[in-house]
Amino acid sequence: MATIKDVAKRAGVSVATVSRVLNNKGPLSETAIVKVNEAVKDLHYTPNLLARSLASGKKSLIGVVLPSFNTPIWSETAQMIASCAREIGYNVVFYYMPFNSDNRFEAVEYLRDRQVSGVIFCGSMWKDQLLKEKLRHLKNLPLVVVIDKVEGVPCIVSDDGGGGSAAARLLISKGCKHLAHVSSDLSIYKHSDERTIAFLRECEKAGVSCRRYENDNAIPVLEDTAALMDRILQEEPLTDGLFVKNDMLAAQCVSYAIRHDIKIPDRIRIIGYDDMRFSHVMYPSMTTLRHDYRRLAQTAIQSILDQVEGKSVEPFTVIPVELIERETT
Repeated sequence: MATIKDVAKRAGVSVATVSRVLNNKGPLSETAIVKVNEAVKDLHYTPNLLARSLASGKKSLIGVVLPSFNTPIWSETAQMIASCAREIGYNVVFYYMPFNSDNRFEAVEYLRDRQVSGVIFCGSMWKDQLLKEKLRHLKNLPLVVVIDKVEGVPCIVSDDGGGGSAAARLLISKGCKHLAHVSSDLSIYKHSDERTIAFLRECEKAGVSCRRYENDNAIPVLEDTAALMDRILQEEPLTDGLFVKNDMLAAQCVSYAIRHDIKIPDRIRIIGYDDMRFSHVMYPSMTTLRHDYRRLAQTAIQSILDQVEGKSVEPFTVIPVELIERETT
């Protein structure tokens, strides 16, 4: 791998001149610029961003910790963070850390060693008490949590409560009388549980019956979903409205209905959550709640930059969601 010294030798200039060309600093002759750029191209030289940030004193990396790469909401969030960071001249270093990891703090240590400006956690990644114990070891490394709530760390979340209420109101306005809701495991609180709490509250307020079921698979299994739908319809054959915790699971519920000749939306109406890319192209297209992924990403990045500059930041920011009505309702 070529070094900056190799580039300087090939171009016949000093290392300092190569550095000034690469960073577009100082007075430079057109000849020097051409020679350096040609040498960079010939040698396939790639600048060492970490070394550059250390030399300049300015860090241009943001760390992002993800619990999954193949869960649509996290891949969508990761892509948007990377895109928004690139727009302001930052790059992103991703670290995969599943929710069930035994040593969650290693993510912070790894990213800190790579001189990131701060770390964005997608999901809480750990219990509040454990996080508090680790915070004192971070030496002022800026942190922010996206799409979950953790005490003691700035958090950016979607308005899941508003989303749950909107889903209930839509189904009720369509004349649904026998509702079911598929949530995640509620034994460990997550901010996304607010959509469940709000949905059930809205149903109770309207005097409409609603039964809740749990499915805690990060990636839904078709056979499990079929068994769940069997149970829902066996316990209440008149079920005419279904609000599901995410689009992946909701899509499998739609598939089940089609295979069993259950007409959508005439016989049952189905609402998902997240507005994944497949939601508008599947058949029938999915009614869902859409996160504002761009605003979530931009707000998280700005929180990191504000912390770097010593500015005060909001401890808890709620970003509105949007109800997208399509063919399943």
